[in-house]
Amino acid sequence: MANIKWTKLPPDASTARTSDFLIRYSQGVVPGALWLPDDRSPEGLILVGHGGSRHKRDITTIEFVGKLVELTGFAVAAIDGPIHGVRRGENMTAPADIQREFLDLWEGKEDGVEGMVSDWMATLTKLKELKELKNIPVGYYGLSMGTAYGLPFLAAEKGIDAAVIGMWGSNYPNSRQLLEAARHVKCPICFLHKSEDQFFTLKGAFEIFDALLTDDKRMLISTGPHEPATAEQIKVTLDFFENRLIGG
Repeated sequence: MANIKWTKLPPDASTARTSDFLIRYSQGVVPGALWLPDDRSPEGLILVGHGGSRHKRDITTIEFVGKLVELTGFAVAAIDGPIHGVRRGENMTAPADIQREFLDLWEGKEDGVEGMVSDWMATLTKLKELKELKNIPVGYYGLSMGTAYGLPFLAAEKGIDAAVIGMWGSNYPNSRQLLEAARHVKCPICFLHKSEDQFFTLKGAFEIFDALLTDDKRMLISTGPHEPATAEQIKVTLDFFENRLIGG
């Protein structure tokens, strides 16, 4: 049985109530953050998997959360990935060093996939017990590292109603396993990628996209290197979630 400990924090999205949480369950402890609309009941919940070298409350996450909460009224939850955020303890180093540590982890035998799938499933189970989040649709958003860990989670968790993933490809070391995960993903998918991505080729991205089991899938390829989502990609994401989760 998972237990949850809350820490109330000042708002960091203009129309959101926000808290940090720690979920303790049989497999370990999960550090996360939750945002709830301040002026209405949420119509959906979006789980956010952050990118490599970042954490659950970095600026790109906060900016995305602000748009989700303000424009759609969704609740949002994010958890720290392996060796990121609170999981690092006091070992806070430069983002480039953290990214290198993650890539070393990902390419090793203990890539963190099994633990992250378990952590996400425990988090979702506990969050759905909250009165504000009962019986509402659930989406998942995760690019780059958020896809590396998100695809196996989507394959294992059947309670996700729609997902936006991308900026990862089968060409990267230890990523062929994601093709098998993709073959078990049935929810609607929007896949985002960049045409000049220096890590993940278009061919590798298309291999993952083509392997997705769902018939309800689309891909948006934008120009540029491996960098945070563009304004257009964020707009497509918001529209996709509104359409697939609440029929907007």
